Amino acid sequence: MAFLLKTKAMKIQFLQTILLIVFCVITINSYSQITRGATPGEIYISTFWYIDTQAHYSIFHSTDNGKHLSPQYNNIESPPSGEMKIGRVLGDATPGALYNYDNYGQIGLWVSFDYGVSWEFKENYSYAKYASGFYNGEIYRRNDYNLYRSNNYGETFELIVESLTEPLSDVGYQSGELFGFTGSASIAYNLYHSIDYGYNFYLIPIDSAVAFWAPSGCYPQISRGTEPGELYLVSWWLDSKCKIFHSVDTGYTWTQQYESDSIGWMSFTAGREPGSFYGKRTVLDPTHTHIIVYIDYSSDYGKTFTTYFHDLTPNFTSINTSAIQTVNLSNYPNPFTNTTTIQFKLPKNAKNPILSIYDIYGKIIRQYSIANKNIQQWDGKNDFGNVVPGGIYLYQISYGNNYSSIKKLLFLE
Repeated sequence: MAFLLKTKAMKIQFLQTILLIVFCVITINSYSQITRGATPGEIYISTFWYIDTQAHYSIFHSTDNGKHLSPQYNNIESPPSGEMKIGRVLGDATPGALYNYDNYGQIGLWVSFDYGVSWEFKENYSYAKYASGFYNGEIYRRNDYNLYRSNNYGETFELIVESLTEPLSDVGYQSGELFGFTGSASIAYNLYHSIDYGYNFYLIPIDSAVAFWAPSGCYPQISRGTEPGELYLVSWWLDSKCKIFHSVDTGYTWTQQYESDSIGWMSFTAGREPGSFYGKRTVLDPTHTHIIVYIDYSSDYGKTFTTYFHDLTPNFTSINTSAIQTVNLSNYPNPFTNTTTIQFKLPKNAKNPILSIYDIYGKIIRQYSIANKNIQQWDGKNDFGNVVPGGIYLYQISYGNNYSSIKKLLFLE
């Protein structure tokens, strides 16, 4: 009986810990977005930045596929009245033009014409969804089940369709082309396609082998490509993997391009250049004082990626940036009771590689020097030789100024 009670308590503690981690990930990434710019290689991101006495958020700009980031605008958690608060960013087809909005009417729609440095307020609607057009100044708004279109950067909107039942997810390759995406986790998803500004939509069922699950609120998403009929779809799976699919026939057929080893991405976008695709991952640094951003860039339609690492300390000026190679991390067994073996493959000439194991609060409990190694065993003990309590732990590899992704393991006493 005592064993059953202990097992039940462990399961409850495990579920509570999972919920805590999920909550932290969603909180960090609720202010996290990436969007294409107007020119090849250009992207913008909005993200949580750092904490001093208050939380700071920023919009960053890159013209070289994310290799370098330049902070354009920032605000504190509760900015003064009349000052814009950062939400979700949308790029326009016009060089330098950028939109900022939220879905809940707390900040409204703002537009910038100087690459995100200064902003003009345009309008405010609750529960509004925006999608920027393929042409200069074109932006759509769906709210109260009505669809509106602006061709002057949100200065004025024209009602196009009343009582629209289909969702608005992205704008297509040509004027009047719209896409919607909706469905239920593990049941069925549907793609909606219109070529007449939303007056008529064609329903395209999505196979469950393409769009399947939505863990932690990570709903499957689509992004238009650079050619007619080209779409990308990112979907998350029960085993915490992210998959990228590519279509060249408006979503009727899909080809899997990539499968990740963990969820990681919370936002992504296709670029302006054929084959360009971007994913953005954000994690708190081990001290929980600022954000680490990974921008994954693909030039071959999402098949392979170059990763750019940015440690967004409060004095970040786009200098402390480097390209990194992916460090494949895994451990077996997981969960484990006595010993687990952590496997990894380090980049060549990795400088001073360290494997760090953290508790769920980010406190380092064990570190190993792993130079010239590809495996490291952990026996569930801290640096003082004491066995740690059972539960979820995190592990990560650092080398020089670079960090791998963070992985989870479960230790059972």
